[in-house]
Amino acid sequence: MIDLFYRSVAFDLQLVILFFIVFVAGVIRGFLGFGSALLTVPAVAVLYGPTQAVVFGVLIEIPTTLGLLHVAVRDSERRTVGSMLVTFIVFVPIGTLLLKVVDPDLMKVVISVLVLVMVGMLALQDRMILFLSQFGTLATGAISGVAQGMTGMAGPLFVTALLARGESAVRTRGNTVALAGGLITVSVISFSTFGLITAEVLFYTILASPSILLGVWAGSILFRRLSHWNLRRIILVFLAITAVVSLLR
Repeated sequence: MIDLFYRSVAFDLQLVILFFIVFVAGVIRGFLGFGSALLTVPAVAVLYGPTQAVVFGVLIEIPTTLGLLHVAVRDSERRTVGSMLVTFIVFVPIGTLLLKVVDPDLMKVVISVLVLVMVGMLALQDRMILFLSQFGTLATGAISGVAQGMTGMAGPLFVTALLARGESAVRTRGNTVALAGGLITVSVISFSTFGLITAEVLFYTILASPSILLGVWAGSILFRRLSHWNLRRIILVFLAITAVVSLLR
């Protein structure tokens, strides 16, 4: 009986931690426009394992992506989005296969290291824009696809590639939203094909969905009112600390 009580308390505590993680991830999404998976995936991997974390990190993005669908339809450039989506369709399943066969402990290390790489990309975005403009949109799309299927964290890669195109802010935002939606769609299909979407992951996703929506709302308010505080740098430091702690674990 005592053992059952402790397990129940531990379960409730894990849910509270999960809701908090997802809320903060929503704040990051609302403030930066992307990047919530950089927190959810490594943090949730500690709680439930890397495979469940990657799938959860993709599914939890669905509500916010649907809310921004009108932006993608209105502002995106069809040729740019279409060419990168083709690479996603080809390479996301390759990453998903790696996610399924690689040892879970090794995957936790890979996820944590990749978060640090992504944070570095965001911190040095001006230099990365110059590099990716030479590297090529399709090549970046291929790498993004593998990274998404394997870790669910391709956002900074393809966003930086879009910035390298030098288009207007409205067009870049529309392309970003469209590609994020397409990437999530391809990921869900790939995860389903490989049997990675379980009833347990769906249950936790449904429970946590209000938390990320609340976080996105809060992050949007922070962006409008406190953007002069350089919260972007604070967020990047927070993500880096999360990745290092997960790596040490």
